[in-house]
Amino acid sequence: MRPQQLPLKLMTAAVLVATLNACSGISFSVLDFSDDEPKEPVATLADLQPALLPDKDASLPAVDLDTLIATYRDVLAVTDDAAIESQVQHRLAGLEMRRGEQRLFDGGETSGAFDLAIAAYLDLLADNPDYPGNDQLLYQLSKAYDLAGQTEQSMAVLSRLVTNYPNSRHLAEAQFRRAEVFFAAPDYKNAEQSYRAVVSAGDNKHLLNSQYMLGWSLFKQQRYRASLQPFISVLDSNIPADNDLATLSRGKRELTEDVLSVVSIVFSYLDGAASIGEVFTAMGERYYLSLLYYDLGDLYLQQKRYRDSAEAYRAYIDRSPQSDLAPVFYARLINSYVAAGFRDDVLNEKQQYVENYGIYSSYWQQKPVSIRVKITPLLSEYLTELARHYHAQAQGKTKTIAQNIAERENAADQSVKKYSRQKLLGKQELQQLQQSAKQDFISAANYYQQFIDSFPADPKLAEIYFLLAESRFEAGDYRSAIAAYEQVAYQLADSERGAEAAYNVVISYGNLLVALPENIDTAEQLNTIQRQKITSQLRFANAFPKDKHATTVLTKSAEELLSLKEYEQAITAAQQLINTQPLADQRLRKTAWLVVGHSAFELEKFSNAETAYSQTLQLLAQDDETAIDIKQRLAASVYKQAELALADAKPLLAVQQYLRVAEVTPNSSIAVTAQFDAANVLLSIGEYDRAIPVLEQLRRNHSINALSADIPAKLVLAYQQSGQLSAAADELSAIYDNTDDPAIKQESLFQAAELYEQSGDTVTAILRYRNYAHTYPQPFATAMEARFKLSELYLQQQENEKRRFWLRKMIAADADAGSQGNQRSHYLAALSLSVLADDQYRIFSAQSLTLPLKNSLKKKRQSLAKTLQVYQQLADYEIEEFTTLATYRIGEVYGQLSNDLMVSQRPANLDELALEQYDILLEEQAYPFEEKAIDIHRNNAERSWQGSYDPWVQQSFESLKKLLPARYGKEEQGVGFANEIY
Repeated sequence: MRPQQLPLKLMTAAVLVATLNACSGISFSVLDFSDDEPKEPVATLADLQPALLPDKDASLPAVDLDTLIATYRDVLAVTDDAAIESQVQHRLAGLEMRRGEQRLFDGGETSGAFDLAIAAYLDLLADNPDYPGNDQLLYQLSKAYDLAGQTEQSMAVLSRLVTNYPNSRHLAEAQFRRAEVFFAAPDYKNAEQSYRAVVSAGDNKHLLNSQYMLGWSLFKQQRYRASLQPFISVLDSNIPADNDLATLSRGKRELTEDVLSVVSIVFSYLDGAASIGEVFTAMGERYYLSLLYYDLGDLYLQQKRYRDSAEAYRAYIDRSPQSDLAPVFYARLINSYVAAGFRDDVLNEKQQYVENYGIYSSYWQQKPVSIRVKITPLLSEYLTELARHYHAQAQGKTKTIAQNIAERENAADQSVKKYSRQKLLGKQELQQLQQSAKQDFISAANYYQQFIDSFPADPKLAEIYFLLAESRFEAGDYRSAIAAYEQVAYQLADSERGAEAAYNVVISYGNLLVALPENIDTAEQLNTIQRQKITSQLRFANAFPKDKHATTVLTKSAEELLSLKEYEQAITAAQQLINTQPLADQRLRKTAWLVVGHSAFELEKFSNAETAYSQTLQLLAQDDETAIDIKQRLAASVYKQAELALADAKPLLAVQQYLRVAEVTPNSSIAVTAQFDAANVLLSIGEYDRAIPVLEQLRRNHSINALSADIPAKLVLAYQQSGQLSAAADELSAIYDNTDDPAIKQESLFQAAELYEQSGDTVTAILRYRNYAHTYPQPFATAMEARFKLSELYLQQQENEKRRFWLRKMIAADADAGSQGNQRSHYLAALSLSVLADDQYRIFSAQSLTLPLKNSLKKKRQSLAKTLQVYQQLADYEIEEFTTLATYRIGEVYGQLSNDLMVSQRPANLDELALEQYDILLEEQAYPFEEKAIDIHRNNAERSWQGSYDPWVQQSFESLKKLLPARYGKEEQGVGFANEIY
């Protein structure tokens, strides 16, 4: 009987099962319809089970996705092989994904299109958590979620993929997809991290876009500097070596231009062009830097940030000054200022352009003709503009100067009724304008000259030469003027013009000498020219001594030599005039003696200067107003002799000369200064006894002089160093009484107290210290010292209550000092408290235990508490010597109490047995205090282990010897030793 025919669907399923069973060792990927499914190694033919091949002419029927999915589901229904089941589930998941994509592609109903695929992938992941290809499943699942519009779920799966499968082949794409979602969110921080992961993964299809978007992620976070790195990586990849973006494909060109634009924006957000230099100094030079500077400059120009635009172009020029593009950038820089209407900047930059790229520049010398040709048009234009600008500007200023001079003359002349009402320039303004006009003429001449040198065949050359000549003359270039006049005179040989030319040469020399201090290059040049003039004058005087102008010229020569600091020659010329026979008139001889005096003074021949100034005074008329100045010079000559003696290490001779100033010129202002200097020298060499009368005389005779303010302080020093402490203290007291300066007043009072103390005047010292302590709580440290001094002085005076008053003041002041407190103040407070504590200790020690014992013991305990409290406060200062004192005293307090209990008064009516019991009770009461004393003394004694062994530690050892004689009362014994070596 023939077997029953199976339905086609079940038959197909059976065939699939049989096939899958037969091929159980083969990966399910042989049935894959997508390269996106996970793949395993394909089995070899040797692994196949024997099978019958279908008829080679048989054709396989076309099966649609729905039928194929249904068939695979039937396979699941009939198979019991786990491996087959897993493969079918993987295949079904992939087919469901295909079906969803197909529906999406066909534009049909897409709601829930990927639900089955999502469910299938989720089941596979749940059932096979350790399956090696789960990264592929996660990738497909995230894709299904994304296509289904479930972005959050898709992101969660992608996060799982990148976390659990860092080596997956889908890692870069997964990170890229996450980054895209983060960026759109917008979550720029996470987008940054994901894009960075893609970039870190290296060469992949998303690398360039990830670099680009990484830059944008950082940019959106306002991390502008950080965004430059990825943006620059894109530029490194795209920009061709010749910087010609036109050679790029449209997509690359647009991307590159976009990056260049955003990079320009980034640099504009930072420090502009300075940031470009900073970034690429750190990252390394790039061949396309000119594009960055160019774009940044254009960005600023579009934003009408003209100055920033110019500075961007300038930054490139500064970075690459020898670049062929440097002149181009400079022209754009100038155009930025032109667009802004910054006339001064345009002018300055055109000047700089000429300086940088003109024929005098190293740039011009180094560049080939092809580059020079490109520079020439602008160079010609700029030179002409600059020269005419400065020439016209100088002429305008010269006209203004002439008008001002004329207006002033008219205003001063009462006969002139009309003059301009315009505001006249002041003297300083006029001088500045003259100097400015002169500089403008020089600038114009220089540009004319450079134009001639640059374009020697230019048709305007004659005009330029004329303008050059005019500018040089107006600029006061008298050397060039002299050469030009001599050329005209000698070449033209015109008798009329020759005489004029010769006159102009003389005038030019005169003008040259007037202008020399401004134009001089070296002192030798000045000397040479001046000598030429002076030599001619001296020659004239010698050649024509009887001429009425001879003595005047000789005097003028002496004065000019003095002005040139040719002092020896000036003296020679002046002496020649002084010795002239017959004698020159009194006025000229006075001038000659002044020249001698001034020259000798400058040569530090102060004795000769003193003689010359004395001679000058004899030639003066009684009402001569220069007498005061000459007397001052005479006094200065004597004063300088004192200074020379001082420099020659002859201080006593210097003092003699200082004091002689007052003898020579008693009414000169320098005389008082000289007396002060004499006193200072005496003080400096320790001649205090000699300095004192000089200072006292100064105070008597010149009390209103400003220098007298220092006399009391100097007298304090002199008195103190000479051993007159009381006098020094009195001087300080006077300073305190008379000064209005709070700081000096306060310091003087304290120093006076110290000196009274040192002189043995204890009573006055106490008054001064007490005044200081009550008046000046600040500075804190000094106030504390004043209180301490008072406590010590009252101790000397045996005024214990007054001493304790200041001890309490020191304790309270330190407690309230706050941040002003210091080790010294703490020490003084602790010292003060130790005295008060010892007072309390004596009170405690003096209290005996009498009957009735209960009452006396109560008082004793109260005293004990006070004593312990004050010593504890002393210990709290944590100053070692007082800590050991306090510890020792506390031990003694407890020991004293124990001993006082044992020796306390006994009741008189006790029999022998009762007395014995009473003693036992007292001993029980006393024992804990004795133990307490032992512990405290032991603690104090143990400080010696840390190197502390002051008297109070020693006293604790002594107390322990009495309290524990068996342990601490042993005498040290020497240990013998043998000399033998074993």
